[in-house]
Amino acid sequence: MNRKTLLTLFCCSALGLTACNDNEDDFSPESSVIVPTLVSFAKLDVETYAAGPNSGAAVKGANGIFPPFKGQPIQGFSGALKNGDGTYMAMADNGFGTQDNSSDFLLRIYQIKPDFRTESTGSAKVQVMDFIQLRDPNGLIPFTIFNQNTVDRLLTGSDFDPESIQRTDDGSYWIGDEFGPYLLHFDKDGVLLDAPFPLPDPFKKGAELRSPQNQFNKADINYTEPLTQQSGGFEGMALSKNGLYLYPLLEKPLKGHETEKKLLIFQFDLQTKSYTGKFWYFQLNPKASNIGDFQLFDDKSGIIIERDATQNRLDGYKKLIKVELGEPGTVVRREDLVDLMNIANPHHLSGTPRKGDTGTGKIFAFPFETIEDVIIENNHTLTVLNDNNFPGSSGRNAERADDNEMIQIKLPKALF
Repeated sequence: MNRKTLLTLFCCSALGLTACNDNEDDFSPESSVIVPTLVSFAKLDVETYAAGPNSGAAVKGANGIFPPFKGQPIQGFSGALKNGDGTYMAMADNGFGTQDNSSDFLLRIYQIKPDFRTESTGSAKVQVMDFIQLRDPNGLIPFTIFNQNTVDRLLTGSDFDPESIQRTDDGSYWIGDEFGPYLLHFDKDGVLLDAPFPLPDPFKKGAELRSPQNQFNKADINYTEPLTQQSGGFEGMALSKNGLYLYPLLEKPLKGHETEKKLLIFQFDLQTKSYTGKFWYFQLNPKASNIGDFQLFDDKSGIIIERDATQNRLDGYKKLIKVELGEPGTVVRREDLVDLMNIANPHHLSGTPRKGDTGTGKIFAFPFETIEDVIIENNHTLTVLNDNNFPGSSGRNAERADDNEMIQIKLPKALF
């Protein structure tokens, strides 16, 4: 049975954290590699809980883990950012998979500190230090939320499905939501600063692109035929290096365009807080079904996680794709960067395998259905995290619920 940890955490105030640094000496176990190589590994135990109301009342449970859960599971990292002090901000997913079963799951951004196992040191454990509770005390959300009539109006997984996150120079957070889809803007303490920003339809002036989970549609308010697929809203969202633009990316093609396998990337101006009308297409590989994240390392070049829907299979398709934005309205240039199912692991950094573990030998694999976070540490090192879909995913071991793993990959060729 998995170890259970109850973390007595309380909603944090300003963290005073800095943006990521680009120190080339942060990762020095190997001076050079000839193929993408695992240089650091850590994991957060699947049964790690934070203070809060018991949860999971509408969940059946899986993999030997059953509700009610004593507190709030720290699970499903759907977005992550690096701080300047060895810690990361990791955003939990919407909870238990749907709007209907996640009303007792509180939406939070956790501050975590991994003690990465490298060739020479590290325990591979992850410490949860604090969290930011997302909330709307000023009543800016124009539709009914689960905690509608409370003072704090804490946000839950029945309200939004947060899938991507960026932090701007003022310390505020921008989050891409899948249900609307919406862009959400929070201050450093988790207070909503603006009403949710809906997504304009770039092909029909005055119309919105909505998903089947859109709250206005469900309430039959200004109903608009949903053209965004179920679970096909904002999944990745990059921030330009100059800090001027967000680039939210849909997870799946629009309805009616599934066979084309093209995903829309939009441009959002942070100064005017509005969409510019510019968009691009990302062409999925024939083996891929969706994307997991999008990050830029300059104003037009970046990395997209591309994946299929398999788990616990070494023939699954999970890759990091290097992309470059061209002229608006065009398909972005793409180039394979890392095959996440084929990472050199000369030092066996994932530790002693348990019976049934997959992909932990000299060739390391990341065989998860939902790989949703990539962080560009510097020009040759990337950090990748999975969303463990607590407690339902079993990508590492078919008989066990997945932990939240963090891996660092060194590249044989500099990104920039």
